[in-house]
Amino acid sequence: MPANAVMHDPLQAAAAWHVRLSAGDSPADREAWQAWHDEAPEHRAAWQRVERLKDLLAQAPTGCTQVLQRTGRHGRPARRALIGGLGALALAAVSYPWLPWLGAAPVDWVATGAGEQRELALPDGTQVLLAALSRVGIQDGRRARTLQLTQGSLQVQTAPGGHDKPLSVQTRDGSVRPLGTRFTVTLAAQHTLVAVREHAVEVLPNGAALPVRVSAGQRALFTAAGVEPPTAIDGSEDAWARGMLLALDQPLAGFLQALQQQSGVTLSCDPAVTGLRVSGSFLARDPQRSLATLAAQHGLKLVQRGAGWHLAAR
Repeated sequence: MPANAVMHDPLQAAAAWHVRLSAGDSPADREAWQAWHDEAPEHRAAWQRVERLKDLLAQAPTGCTQVLQRTGRHGRPARRALIGGLGALALAAVSYPWLPWLGAAPVDWVATGAGEQRELALPDGTQVLLAALSRVGIQDGRRARTLQLTQGSLQVQTAPGGHDKPLSVQTRDGSVRPLGTRFTVTLAAQHTLVAVREHAVEVLPNGAALPVRVSAGQRALFTAAGVEPPTAIDGSEDAWARGMLLALDQPLAGFLQALQQQSGVTLSCDPAVTGLRVSGSFLARDPQRSLATLAAQHGLKLVQRGAGWHLAAR
């Protein structure tokens, strides 16, 4: 890349390098690109994004590609148009990850109901566990594989060894890229929570330029605006994957709602005891046993109501 063409925007620079290398790179070009790529973390992050968006440009609606073709028919205008197009697509994808045409690659949607978990195996051997009342779209592109989590939680255990293509988990707040790891991602009302059990992940909010590393034993909350400093995991983040429900000073009403979601069994309590604070580990797959233990601890009475259970004050 000529010195007078240096770009300070990493996304624009990555797009320019893509065009140059695609036009027929020389050893000197490849060496210069490698130097730019290795120069800064933001360069590497931008390159990964434009690599993914290169495929998406080919899948964009016909009108979009026609505009680029008409704008740049000869020489440098064509080059500038393609660079600008890739850069615009990169910025649009950062800000609007759910643009309709991004779904041009087939997306297989998987959803679970109350009391249901689903185990999914990706082609490279990665294992995905989907929590109850969750929804994920699996998008298998030519260069990247994406899990679009739109509801609930999932756990990912990446396969050992090399992978055929990069994997990321996308939520409305941003993306999580595993670095050979086991981790969970939960989409909450106001944020996304990632918790790492093995190795590490990189979290890249939609509005950020650089990813944040979250290592084994850590959890982090993030929104589209940024990532909160990682803290130590407490076990509640992935208890559901072990068939457990961990309550930490939780109101009884909220505890019953979570237990009902994981077990699929209708649960209720008297209005007078909804604010009772609950702490401990409970078997989500055996709500009767869990509630019997809770009733004994707090002097409540467990009553069967149809196919469900009710906690009543004595």
